Amino acid sequence: MTYRYVLGLFLISFTLILAACGGSTGPGSQEVQVTLSEFKVTSSVTTFSPGTSYRFVVTNNGQVPHEFMIMPEGMNMTGMSMDEMHKMALAMIDNVAPGETKTIDYTFASSNPGQNFEFACHLPGHYEAGMKLPIMVNK
Repeated sequence: MTYRYVLGLFLISFTLILAACGGSTGPGSQEVQVTLSEFKVTSSVTTFSPGTSYRFVVTNNGQVPHEFMIMPEGMNMTGMSMDEMHKMALAMIDNVAPGETKTIDYTFASSNPGQNFEFACHLPGHYEAGMKLPIMVNK
């Protein structure tokens, strides 16, 4: 009986420790600050290395909702549904409300070096108003 009690306390403590550690960036990951506003995207980093883990901290400083997508640059999205665009995204946060901050982790694949990508918001009219930022993945 005592053995089960001690084991139960250990498992609860271990679970709490793991949960507390879950929100941090691990060794080798780099934090990237991304700011969305009307109608602009800015980032603390625009050149990335394949195989490096990045944590994108995305803040909406605007007055309307935005989204954050990592997309191949220069894609013709005219006539595409939002679902089709979302499927093409390398990574995305669907809805960032005004004043809200959300995070997403992403690692560019080694097959991406030299390719051009962009951070973008494809909510109706946002991309056309300038909500895009070219980024590069190093060779």
